[in-house]
Amino acid sequence: MKNFIAFDFETANRRRHSICSVGMIFVEDGKIVDSIYQLIDPEEHFDRINVSIHGIVPDDVIGAPTFDVFYHSIKEKIENKLMVAHNLSFDGYALRDNLARYEVLPSYNQFLCTYQMSRRILPGLRTYQLNSLCSHFGIDLVNHHHALDDAEACAYLMLKLTNDYGITDFEELYSKTKIKPGEISVGTFRSSLVSK
Repeated sequence: MKNFIAFDFETANRRRHSICSVGMIFVEDGKIVDSIYQLIDPEEHFDRINVSIHGIVPDDVIGAPTFDVFYHSIKEKIENKLMVAHNLSFDGYALRDNLARYEVLPSYNQFLCTYQMSRRILPGLRTYQLNSLCSHFGIDLVNHHHALDDAEACAYLMLKLTNDYGITDFEELYSKTKIKPGEISVGTFRSSLVSK
């Protein structure tokens, strides 16, 4: 649980396959060791509401790689790593839909969601949005809805949840939260599972 990649996507419009930016934070032995931020050409139109959230406009992505080109450039770096998002029901499916769109074979990864984990570990909070949880734990989130800043906040949140609540492996995670990791591989996609 101390080795993972926190990731976040922003999209050009409401379609999950319209990724226009990617943030990734690489954590090893509980420390941030690397990061990636990349604008992506979504080959899609930009909706005003999305632009108002993340501030990325069509001119920003001129000359940026499409998602398939970006994914091939990082595929070996993420292979077999645990990937963590704050809203896996969005980010996990955005990854799946983009890979399908470009007919790219995925690397093998397991997934966890800090939103789901927070709801199970900290029942009764008013909201479980990333910025609210960062305030709760004293985590700096400078530029909410910037993919790299959100990925970094997710990484610190994951470390806080696992360290403070003694979650050292998937068995302990399931024992305390009834959450099982999701996974992606060639021919398979499953979001993380939450049992009652």
